[in-house]
Amino acid sequence: MFTDQPADSIYALGEVKLIHAIGEWLGDVSPPSPTGMGDDCALIDTSQVDRQLLTTDSVSYGRHFDDTVTARAAGEKLIKRNLSDIAAMGGYPGPALLNLLCAPNLRVDWLQEFILGIRQSCTRYQVPIVGGDIGTLPEGQFTASLSQTGYMRSQAILRSGAQAGDTLYVTGTLGGSIYHKHYSFEPRLAEGQWLAQSGQCTAMMDITDGIAKDLNALIPANCAAHIKLPALPLSPDAHRRASATGRSAIEHAFCDGEDYELLLCLRANCKTAEFEASWQQRFPETPLTRIGRLETLTGEARYIDADSKEALPWVKGFEHLTEQ
Repeated sequence: MFTDQPADSIYALGEVKLIHAIGEWLGDVSPPSPTGMGDDCALIDTSQVDRQLLTTDSVSYGRHFDDTVTARAAGEKLIKRNLSDIAAMGGYPGPALLNLLCAPNLRVDWLQEFILGIRQSCTRYQVPIVGGDIGTLPEGQFTASLSQTGYMRSQAILRSGAQAGDTLYVTGTLGGSIYHKHYSFEPRLAEGQWLAQSGQCTAMMDITDGIAKDLNALIPANCAAHIKLPALPLSPDAHRRASATGRSAIEHAFCDGEDYELLLCLRANCKTAEFEASWQQRFPETPLTRIGRLETLTGEARYIDADSKEALPWVKGFEHLTEQ
């Protein structure tokens, strides 16, 4: 993605031509001024929005993707990981701002492919890119960030609504995302919207750092999560990862990050069998798995094996500010 040939680099284009090129690469997902690029700010009409959502996320070369991931896939990942946050609230996506921090030796053709990946995802999920910024980094570095808006058509689902007796569920399958899912996932937008409108979901978030870390944000202070480990929906890549590391596939399903599935709680009085049947009818290609229950805290452990009643040994997922 970087070059030692100046003529092939973004440095040769210069800022003005580069911004113009990015606008052309984005095509129809970049609306004209004043609702898009061209002024100091984009002018957005929010008169039809009851409550607005705001989130931001980024991708950095060497951290979120490497040379084994295509430029287009990296661009798609930037959009989709932001949309996963919108999905976790039960929301609908709105306009977004794109910010690029580029080394001067970044190849023009690589950046074009990255933008085309953004364009592809924005077209699919109806996300307009209405502006942004370009800055510089030292040679060999690249980071792109997105500030994504969204809106609600029903009550937003927070992380803080769960209570003792609620049932824990996850969508999809878990573990081994390092092989491909960390960039090839689908944000669960339709599923999140349906859950928000169902009136049965008390708390929800997307799994980005592993259940071992993320679940703690859903558990009330007076509760512990009793997990049915055999019920965890293991991906084939969880088994593949286990073969490579010597750790169990269940541990990878519980601890690996970047699954981008929904982790949610259903209220205690929910008729789960009926709910699961409705889900299966609405989303036949998206598994929904019951993995446990929130119970009143009786000791210090927050994660309990539902079968053995022993504390789970895994309490740590991905940590951003430490060596992994």
